[in-house]
Amino acid sequence: MQHVSRRVALVLLLLVSGNGVAHAQWVFAAKKAVGVVRQLASEASEGRETGYDSATVMLAAHPEDVYRKAVSVVKASAEYRLTRQNDEALTLEISDGTWLAGMQVTPVDEKLSQLLIVSNSAASAKSGSSVAVRGVLRVCREMQVECQVAAPPAASK
Repeated sequence: MQHVSRRVALVLLLLVSGNGVAHAQWVFAAKKAVGVVRQLASEASEGRETGYDSATVMLAAHPEDVYRKAVSVVKASAEYRLTRQNDEALTLEISDGTWLAGMQVTPVDEKLSQLLIVSNSAASAKSGSSVAVRGVLRVCREMQVECQVAAPPAASK
């Protein structure tokens, strides 16, 4: 019985310590992506009135600082208005009347955050003009953090 208990304790110890290692590896990988803005978008097309637009970036900053800066940028803007704000979840929603965008700041580590902006894109929207990418780059600029848009991945055959 004691032999089985030791095995169970050993397995539990490995599971618990493995979780910490996996988290540390994920944080290490995320830190290598700091400042690289990634985009995913689909334009409206025949049969669909809207498409989607999203951009994300990892920032070497406290999540609350990123969120506060984003809120202040939105509140100071004459271009769009804040339609929803959740300080606990670090999310907000903005609109200019033609598009709607949501923003979320996710804590990765104490000093590492993921900023995600997602919006709809209407059929009349200017092609190549990404609300999400512009928003991410604006927050980066206001936080005095250098960010650049990543090249799109090569198309697979």
